[in-house]
Amino acid sequence: MYIMDILMFNLKARERNELLTLLSEKLYEMGYVKKTYREALLEREEKYPTGLVVKEDFNVAIPHADVEHVEKEALVIVKTDREVTFRKMDEQKVEIPVDIVFLLVIKDPKGYVKFLAKLTELFTNEEFIKIIRSKALEEINDYLRQNLLTLRL
Repeated sequence: MYIMDILMFNLKARERNELLTLLSEKLYEMGYVKKTYREALLEREEKYPTGLVVKEDFNVAIPHADVEHVEKEALVIVKTDREVTFRKMDEQKVEIPVDIVFLLVIKDPKGYVKFLAKLTELFTNEEFIKIIRSKALEEINDYLRQNLLTLRL
């Protein structure tokens, strides 16, 4: 079984880099990532944008940094107080508004690919989308624990 911590934050950030920096600092303080994580996360987001249009009126972002910057695995769910712009994964010049971020903090590159595939598959589930739209972090946490984190990789 593949189990990791789920961390949830409500954050105030005006833009993407501020949000990712705040997250990096919190994760470093909590011992989840190395000091190098912040820069790696910002660089990776710049080169490989992670904004994802789930439905016509619903977007998320799924940022991450390379595994060598991680100490302990976690899925971090962030609800922002306002929409933050991320560039789209598949159209890097297009920016989309996002207010829910799923930050993947993963040490195993093989596990990362399977985990990301399963997470993105959940975005096709109407029940999960309703829960995410409600922005109730505890409900999102419960749903993920039941449907994602017990996944065999």
